[in-house]
Amino acid sequence: MKPIRKAVMAVLINNDKILIGSSPRDGGYKFPQGGLNPGEDIITGIKRELNEELGILITDSDIIFIANEKVIYYYPPDDPYYIFKAQELSVVKIQYNTSMQLIPQDDEFNKLYWIFPVDLNKYNTNFRNLAYEKALKICGLL
Repeated sequence: MKPIRKAVMAVLINNDKILIGSSPRDGGYKFPQGGLNPGEDIITGIKRELNEELGILITDSDIIFIANEKVIYYYPPDDPYYIFKAQELSVVKIQYNTSMQLIPQDDEFNKLYWIFPVDLNKYNTNFRNLAYEKALKICGLL
């Protein structure tokens, strides 16, 4: 049986908008996120993921809060691409500032978008939609 992956997810806030990106991997839209390495804490993990995926370095003062409640989504069960059953994400709300140059660093994103949280449902987030909606509610954005 496939395991559940422990992960982190960044909700970057820029005024009234949030950052999502289009993923060339599955054709959907998602937040910056990724699995935690063994023994890695949430803050170290989110800093690493944002650097790996967007080329930015955040400081502790950029972090607005880390949610106590986690969100989870399940991968399509018959898709051999996904090696995990699900991903359980710690949600980290982060304040964007203009010194952050957002440049996709790997094949995670091919384009980035600043959108209003209420418009997230207009984007195909595939199997992640309920988890993302819950994350935005946890962050007080919906």
